[in-house]
Amino acid sequence: MCKLFFSECRKMKWPLIFLLILLEAVGTWLLAAGSVKSLAYYFTPNWLTLYFQAVSFHGMFFLPLYTGIFAAFLCFYEHKNGAWKQLLTFPYPRWKIFLSKFSALIALVAFMQLIFFAGYLITGRIAGVEDTIPWKPVLQGIWGGWLACFPLAMLQIGLASRFKSFGMALLFSVSAVIPNIVLSGLPASLGAWLPFIPPYYAMFPQGLDLSPRLEPVSFGLILGVDFLIYLAIGLRSFIRKDWM
Repeated sequence: MCKLFFSECRKMKWPLIFLLILLEAVGTWLLAAGSVKSLAYYFTPNWLTLYFQAVSFHGMFFLPLYTGIFAAFLCFYEHKNGAWKQLLTFPYPRWKIFLSKFSALIALVAFMQLIFFAGYLITGRIAGVEDTIPWKPVLQGIWGGWLACFPLAMLQIGLASRFKSFGMALLFSVSAVIPNIVLSGLPASLGAWLPFIPPYYAMFPQGLDLSPRLEPVSFGLILGVDFLIYLAIGLRSFIRKDWM
């Protein structure tokens, strides 16, 4: 399994991925800093305000969107070069190949979350925001946002292995993320069933007037059920597909 995972990592276009992640980080924190400044009359310009303003962009749009883009990258080589058949001739069961791509995707999402956190600290220092850093809600949000991407990542790997066109995979991700503007207002007990919204729910700090109504136990159970459903469907489809 480890060999397959590192093989997936070697195939990735790392310069492009680094560039995309850095562009997302810069864009997110410029927008967040601008929102903190323009909404200073309504929200105290402190570290917590900076964080939840950034989550409104990162958790709602960029994190689920990039999960789909990364999944398409992980399957791009096999689609472009007709290498699925060659890959499946290796002495590894198909389920390990499928899960190695999922593991690589989750690792990329984790890296993206780390860059988001670094951007938070850097932007706050540059902007000179007030008060102290709310470590607990921020770290819980970043960790929770990563875990909330598991069902989405499993779904996206299953879809990316089916979509032969990178453009089709990208179009699907963009069209699925845009409705988050409206759907994120749903109670978490309903919205969590939709795979593109949970990262926003998990990252947004609780206890604010704008916080989604989130009950941790039921939210975690929904994510677990979603993950198992996408795993079963995606794995079954990948194993049974004729890759000729």
